[in-house]
Amino acid sequence: MEDFPEDHEDQVKEIYARFGLAIYQAQCLEHGLVNALVILDLIPNERHRAKHRLEWEGLVDSFMDSKFELTLGKLIKLLGAVTAVPDNLSKNLTSALKLRNYLAHHYFRERSEDFLSAKGRKRMFDELIQSYDQLAKADDELSRIVEPAAARLGLTSELQESLFKELLERAQHDL
Repeated sequence: MEDFPEDHEDQVKEIYARFGLAIYQAQCLEHGLVNALVILDLIPNERHRAKHRLEWEGLVDSFMDSKFELTLGKLIKLLGAVTAVPDNLSKNLTSALKLRNYLAHHYFRERSEDFLSAKGRKRMFDELIQSYDQLAKADDELSRIVEPAAARLGLTSELQESLFKELLERAQHDL
């Protein structure tokens, strides 16, 4: 477990930082679901419609934009409509949805008393680390079930790593 700061101000900063990481991980899960839908639905069912690369890029952008407008719950349902979702992943996605909604809509209101004491802030700190881990676990599990379909389409883990390195290099070059 990570060290909890002793200073009040540092504790408060750490709570906000951990909350931000947990919500960030929820957004990563949402993005992972959209990516999964591209691989499991769009590519197999719509790839033939594009006559050239620019048209395909437009289809992908439009598809992704429409999916990013959906809630996490709707994305999870859509995933189940396009592929068989293993029971364990289904349970983890349902738990992740409940956790994300709790964090986004209730967390600080329901933890207002805890936020007033060092002991309460420590509980929040630990809880937010667990929340991040739970959301990351669901995202990782989703990635593992999508990976074989992506590899069949030529999007291997090696290619993904190479593309990520290119992205990092471009980002560092822009600094």
